[in-house]
Amino acid sequence: MDEALDRADRAQEALREVSGTATSKDRLVSATVDAQGAVTDLKFHGTRYRTMAPTELSALLLDTITRARQEALGQLDDVLGPVGPEDLEIGDVTSGRTDLAELLEAFGLGTLPGQRD
Repeated sequence: MDEALDRADRAQEALREVSGTATSKDRLVSATVDAQGAVTDLKFHGTRYRTMAPTELSALLLDTITRARQEALGQLDDVLGPVGPEDLEIGDVTSGRTDLAELLEAFGLGTLPGQRD
């Protein structure tokens, strides 16, 4: 139990450092997000964005932010993977594909994959 708590403490510390950054394919904009996927930085490189159609700029921003979030999710998986059960995909939890309430209940019952050894 002490080892598990130590790993959880280290993971929690590492979570503070998680961020994802992506640059648009045309290098017009860069976005950075934190571990929760919140945008923490948005940089425009140049001024071409001023003449873009609103829908084009919107699509560019959404794509760049989405790729930054995917980067951060990959880091989350790296940080939390060793702490959680073997078969748990962090992306499934953060995207809502795994019900967190069910996950916590299974953890309490000791029925998560990796707990049944």
